[in-house]
Amino acid sequence: PAPRAPQEAFKGTGFDACTAPTQKSMDTWRAESPFGAVGVYIGGRARACAQPQLTAGWVRKQTEAGWHLMPIWVGPQPWSSSSTGLSTDPSRADEQGREAADGAADAARALGLAPGTPLYNDLEHYSDRATWDAPVVAYLTAWTVRLHELGYHSAAYVSASSGAKALSAHYQQAPQAMPDVLWVARWNLSATVTDDDMGLPEGTAQWAGPRRAHQFRGDHDASYGGVTINIDRSRVDVDPAALGPAAGAAAPLS
Repeated sequence: PAPRAPQEAFKGTGFDACTAPTQKSMDTWRAESPFGAVGVYIGGRARACAQPQLTAGWVRKQTEAGWHLMPIWVGPQPWSSSSTGLSTDPSRADEQGREAADGAADAARALGLAPGTPLYNDLEHYSDRATWDAPVVAYLTAWTVRLHELGYHSAAYVSASSGAKALSAHYQQAPQAMPDVLWVARWNLSATVTDDDMGLPEGTAQWAGPRRAHQFRGDHDASYGGVTINIDRSRVDVDPAALGPAAGAAAPLS
């Protein structure tokens, strides 16, 4: 089958679950839940859950049902690990960002996600910003540049108090190498995408417009139509058509 078109614009509430739910669960929640977007973990060295449901057919069915999909790649993380860790060396982190983009694009193509789709890099919270800010920025800008070369849009899932602040602080150095969409975790139960919710400077133009998502509640069981799933909740305001062409020649920071 032909790859589905890039995501339709979506403004509303979404959820993500570690494992893609069964078709019956998705159909029930489409009818009974308040959600219109779903985050799906498509791969990456630090992905925590198996994905027995996740196929190109599953993706096609959710798209046909009207779900807005947020494909998530769980690449190397800001912790010390030979298997899942990000390098503290920005030059090596740059290489890891390009490698992650290659893997995510391959997985997206296999699932029938067409070029132009924003692919989200899941980079978890870290507390030692002095050590990790530089490699995190190098990694996510390299991820962005490589995805643009491959025809996909770039997105990043980061914490409001670490990754978002690192990207914001370096934004003006290479704005074209910044992720096209920013998805921030701040579990404050505020279902909005304000600058404060996103961990961004007040009144900023950074990721302004339909380029933001805010995960406002984490790790809880939710039940709709008799179907219970363990989820995180997000407010999503994303329009891939407003992101411009997914092709850029900006150089990543390193």
